[in-house]
Amino acid sequence: MKGKMTQRQMVLAAAGGGFLLIAVAAGYFGWSSLGEVQSQAQALAERKLKPELAAILTKPGGAGAARKEAVEIGKIAEEVSQAEEGLVGSWREGYEKGSGVGQGWSQDPNQWKDRLIATNDRLKKQSGKKGDNSRVILADDFYLGLQEYKQQNPSADKVPELALQLSVAEKLVELLMDAKKSAKEKYPTQCIVQSIVSPGLSAADPDKKSSDKAKAGTSPTGILREGYTLQFESSPEVLYGFIQRVAKDPWLFVVMNLSLENDLKEFPKRSEIAKKFADANKPADGAATENSTDGARGSANPPTRPPLLMVLAGKERMKVVVRIDFVGWKTPVAGKAPEKRKT
Repeated sequence: MKGKMTQRQMVLAAAGGGFLLIAVAAGYFGWSSLGEVQSQAQALAERKLKPELAAILTKPGGAGAARKEAVEIGKIAEEVSQAEEGLVGSWREGYEKGSGVGQGWSQDPNQWKDRLIATNDRLKKQSGKKGDNSRVILADDFYLGLQEYKQQNPSADKVPELALQLSVAEKLVELLMDAKKSAKEKYPTQCIVQSIVSPGLSAADPDKKSSDKAKAGTSPTGILREGYTLQFESSPEVLYGFIQRVAKDPWLFVVMNLSLENDLKEFPKRSEIAKKFADANKPADGAATENSTDGARGSANPPTRPPLLMVLAGKERMKVVVRIDFVGWKTPVAGKAPEKRKT
């Protein structure tokens, strides 16, 4: 017959049971922690297999150094963005001003036509007449490359495009006038503008017949590019000053093609130069008689001597045909990130 457990035995049994429960719990949580550590180790090993993460984890400082570099890269990107904006800011302003954004003359056909007439009349008044070597001369039929609308108004859908063409043509003529006014010509030469061919009418380049109008539309990059062909005659000094002003203008102009033809295609012949010297050395008949009569007592007016130097160059008049592209740098739409483009 079994006896009853004493109080001491009951205490020992309870302590043993509690110890067993503690051991089981510790084992359970220990295995769980070990499994979590193993999972982390396995994830770390998988990350190390990736080159971009392996480079971060193996370098001194690890993720902290990578985070610091990311902050520095962000600052550099911001500085580059500000520098880019400083460069293209004037280009955007030029496009908006030339397009007449928000103004009636860039939307209404009648207002645009009034502006065309006023601009053409103003340039005519600032130009010189034939034979004037001090100012730019505009051809009689010159109409800023927009002769098509001399007797008619454009349709409303064409006005925004024509507004920019009018502004660019006006700008190019003003740059040429400024170059003529500032040029230091030793031999003043007539500067005559024959024509400006606008993008919609240009057919000088067969490969560009259909592309110019396409460029006038909205491009995926937000950049517009149109070509203008300007034909004029001037001295080399005026041409040089004009190209300089086009390149430095706040609006974005790009000289694409330049064709030159010189009036003096051939160097003067030796016989022609010798004849000029001989004619200069030959005294007039009256001077010869007077000199022979007064030969004994001398003459106050000795015979004209031949020139010591003749200018064989410097009086050239260059015939110029230049293709200039206007690049419109549009302002990005608010809330829309600009698309990536190749530089």
